[in-house]
Amino acid sequence: MKDMRVGSWEQAMEIGLREAEKRLSAKIKRYWVSSISLEPRTHGGLWNVRLELQVGKRLSKKLVRVAIKIDPETGEIREFSTTAGSARAI
Repeated sequence: MKDMRVGSWEQAMEIGLREAEKRLSAKIKRYWVSSISLEPRTHGGLWNVRLELQVGKRLSKKLVRVAIKIDPETGEIREFSTTAGSARAI
């Protein structure tokens, strides 16, 4: 079995948060974990990280949902997508 660079859900979450902050160019004020799972190898073996983020730029803030797929062996981001969230957490 190969060593995994991303060996736990906590590591996957941290990588996801850093990548989201970088790609959104905004400070994450609060976050909620929707789900984190590791796919079986037969389906690609990637970490699936889904987060809801409250991000802020200057005085404004908004809720954004992100879905990220991370390669566990390299830590590389394979997919990254965002959708606007509701205002319930703001």
